[in-house]
Amino acid sequence: MTSTLERSVANADGGDTPVVSLSAPTRRRPSWVVAGVVLVGLAALLGAYVFTAATDTLSVTVAAEDLTPGDVIDASDLRVVEMGRTGDLRAILANQQDLIIGLTPQSPIPAGTLLNTGLFISSEDVLPDGQVVVGASFVAGEVPTPSLGVGERVAILVINEQVLGGVDASNEPAEATLVGEATVWAVTGEATTGGSSERVWVSLLVDAELQNVVAQAAADQLLRLSLVSR
Repeated sequence: MTSTLERSVANADGGDTPVVSLSAPTRRRPSWVVAGVVLVGLAALLGAYVFTAATDTLSVTVAAEDLTPGDVIDASDLRVVEMGRTGDLRAILANQQDLIIGLTPQSPIPAGTLLNTGLFISSEDVLPDGQVVVGASFVAGEVPTPSLGVGERVAILVINEQVLGGVDASNEPAEATLVGEATVWAVTGEATTGGSSERVWVSLLVDAELQNVVAQAAADQLLRLSLVSR
């Protein structure tokens, strides 16, 4: 700290002449100090805000437009938005879009809907127009092969009550009625034995106009299948 010093020096004639320091006094600038402190504080607050915002938001995927069953999803059907984190959020992140590209919606999805994998299925699993899935339970001998597989084509046969006994009331051989063809949609279990307790559940993709006949025959245990193609 430099001070301005003054002292008296005796003149030749006996008078006192004041002596002044040639060093200029240093003055404080408190306003600059305050401004610097404020700027540092603002920078710290801004950094904290950016950090908090970055850690409390997620980049998630939503539908870019209305999606309908049968639409095969590609990147143009999707867009990314930012949203706050939540503990029970089910969402496809921006870097996870490959999980649903190539799939199709199970039901209509409006534009802007937050997407998750449960909304989509394989495009191969979509029911074609005019067809339905009907289920039936079979034992060994009622299906053409114990290893009946998904996608195989089968003929749908409906037998009458007399076929179970081998002949009808007139002693004429009774024939099963061919009502159409179906595609095996799903199979649960294997009919490996002839025991009534060993059953296999087969879901069949059939034309809609056949569903009543097939369902009734299945309920009456009169439905049989024969293999058409693998």
